[in-house]
Amino acid sequence: MSRRVPSHSEAGVSSSSRTERWWQLLSGYRVGSDKKPAEAPAPVPSDMDALLQDERTDYDRDYDRIVFSAEFRCLHDKTQVFPLSTSDYTRTRLTHSIEASCVGRSLGALAGRGLAARGVDVSPSHLGTIVAAACLAHDIGNPPFGHSGEAAIQHWVSQRLVPPDGRPSPFETQAQWKDLESFEGNAQGFRILNRLQSRERRGGLRYTAATLGAMSKYPRASVLPDGRGRDKARVSEKKFGYFQDDEALALETYRALGLVEREPGVFSRHPLAFLVEAADDICYAVIDLEDSAKLGLVPIKDACELLDAVLPRPVTGPVRPPPSHLETRLAQARARAIGELIQACVKVFLENVEAMEEGQWETPLASARDDVKKPLDAIRNLTRRYGYESERVLQIESAGFKTLGGLLDMFAMAVVTDTPNREEKKLRQLLPPDLFQRPEFAREAAAESASRDEVITEAVARLSKYQRLLCVTDYISGMTDGFAVELFQRLSGIKLPT
Repeated sequence: MSRRVPSHSEAGVSSSSRTERWWQLLSGYRVGSDKKPAEAPAPVPSDMDALLQDERTDYDRDYDRIVFSAEFRCLHDKTQVFPLSTSDYTRTRLTHSIEASCVGRSLGALAGRGLAARGVDVSPSHLGTIVAAACLAHDIGNPPFGHSGEAAIQHWVSQRLVPPDGRPSPFETQAQWKDLESFEGNAQGFRILNRLQSRERRGGLRYTAATLGAMSKYPRASVLPDGRGRDKARVSEKKFGYFQDDEALALETYRALGLVEREPGVFSRHPLAFLVEAADDICYAVIDLEDSAKLGLVPIKDACELLDAVLPRPVTGPVRPPPSHLETRLAQARARAIGELIQACVKVFLENVEAMEEGQWETPLASARDDVKKPLDAIRNLTRRYGYESERVLQIESAGFKTLGGLLDMFAMAVVTDTPNREEKKLRQLLPPDLFQRPEFAREAAAESASRDEVITEAVARLSKYQRLLCVTDYISGMTDGFAVELFQRLSGIKLPT
């Protein structure tokens, strides 16, 4: 029989026992919701009603909400490695996220079995579902053109805007400036799940704290206390995980989970975040190599040999020759490598999980063992050289800089100004009115007779300039690669609407 999902009140009980610690880490509290009084006993259902009763856990619901979200669907046309690929084989962010989710489910379930074997009262299937859901959402905040898109937004902000250092600036604090000057897809992903889905209510779709914690690889703000630099020994400080606009929801999440708050706003990782990271690392290395080989950028034979070198098993009996068909050999090598890496990462997790529970572990699971790290580094180096840095990829990424920078020039400037000119008014009207919707203004509906221009003008006026800029990055980072290129060409007059 499966164990219940721990409630917020149960998860908050202070105890030194590892079981109670894990119940807190697996908190089913839905972030953004208020504590509700105990409900009256439900009526006894009929036999048919009982048969049809929804028995999904809260973690299952998180998983399903992500799958059915528009932001997740948009990943089908967002770059994984090869932007705007004409091949029907290469992965997109969508297929990468689904594959990472499959690996993550195995990692979580195996880790749960290991914890249960040590007397920790957790359900392995619950851990598998949480990690799978977090893996589904781990790239949901990535802008068009992948990490190159992040760099394009960062570059535009650094060139066109200024920090609040005495000069006129749209930012009120250094942290607001860094949010966009160091724009981060991880922080955008947290924002999507907690604010941009179901915008009219606090917490958006209100995912469980456990799922949000598992997907938060970098539980800190863009500016560290006292302006200090990041501690390079802490992988959790490598990037940041939430914008200032979403700080209250982030703190609510991390504190509900009991994550160690090392400094104000700087938390240790959730232990399951290491499994999410491992799933991404495994797929990023192994599957991107397979894509590079299938596209002819890396010889298939070389790719097979690299994958065969990942944790090879000692020979104990007759050796079967590899398949003569190279693509079959590649698929088998990929499957074997992923299976071996899952086992190795779970072993590292279980050996160090108590340190993770205490916020004392700061090493990615795939980097903790040399026999895992070295072959993965060799794969990444080859893929980077012949895949990520291939001429076609670099050309399209350069065009992506122009595309996203051009869209930001148009929309950001149109939204930040309080006195838009005629062109800027037209650009504003191209933006979805609900882009500026916030829970605190949900009841302030515009008059039915108001024009689109009046509705948007009124909605924009309620927001600070920092919030307006976030709305624009919400819009542009949510675009698919193809839509971003098409819209930029149309608005630039390169290509007119048909």
